[in-house]
Amino acid sequence: MVVDQLNKEYAIAENLKFIKGRGGFPFILIKNASATALISLYAAQVLSFQPVEEPEDLLFLSQKSQYDNGKAIRGGIPICWPWFGLDPNDPDGPSHGFVRNGLWTVLATEAPSEYETKIKLRFKASLHSEQYWQQPFTLDLNISVSQTLTLQLITCNTSNQKFSITQALHAYLNIGKIDSIKIFGFEDTHYLDKLDSGAQKYQTTAITVNNKIDRIYKNVQKKLIIDDSFFNRQIIITSTTNKTAVVWNPWTHASATIPDLTNEDYQHFICVEAGNVATDIVEIQPGSQYSLATNYKIIRN
Repeated sequence: MVVDQLNKEYAIAENLKFIKGRGGFPFILIKNASATALISLYAAQVLSFQPVEEPEDLLFLSQKSQYDNGKAIRGGIPICWPWFGLDPNDPDGPSHGFVRNGLWTVLATEAPSEYETKIKLRFKASLHSEQYWQQPFTLDLNISVSQTLTLQLITCNTSNQKFSITQALHAYLNIGKIDSIKIFGFEDTHYLDKLDSGAQKYQTTAITVNNKIDRIYKNVQKKLIIDDSFFNRQIIITSTTNKTAVVWNPWTHASATIPDLTNEDYQHFICVEAGNVATDIVEIQPGSQYSLATNYKIIRN
């Protein structure tokens, strides 16, 4: 059994174990002195992260999420790679790339202390992925679970010619109520409004959400803050090497048309996605690599 073999090779006593998750996918369950976390090897997707002193999870996960091969899991932190949005070369290709629709392998697990657990995962190219992406690469995800959650996505170009990518860590962040949040860090920033044919607009104040929102912010600050008065907490998002970030919530009508969301789910998440999207295209030379890292931290108000 896959889970038994993974436990034999990579489990850490009283810290990390592999379990059979929904859809039969292998999940990583972490319980250390700082936090609990749940990670699906399908899509290398962090599904849950909750510091021990926190009453609420950092992440939103839809109760209607589908756990089937070829389908994305709705919630947690999906990985969009090697493109964000539609495939630039094939409009019928998988939205947001192909790595969120396949199994990843475990390279290493480590517990430097009782307060921190580290996992290294790798996506390996397959016949399915090669129909969309022919250039050789390696894609690794380093995850650190401590009092904070850190993700580092590393793309290595192992081909003999340069290639370009767009990417994002598509975080569904758990909130008490959508109209009770303010998002700081985007003040005095231009954005592309995807609900208005990509028109460029200007954000002057903190973001509040009272309708559908789908925006790509440009030249963003490295530190973003979601202030949630309902949960009485702040979510601090700190990222590196990205110039852009996405803010998305489908609101009532769109949420009702998405089969793996309930009609009220839009009330309880906001997507704030660190990434290299739109004009922030990353060019990687042969033999070189590029790292996108994001840290998530909860602070009580």
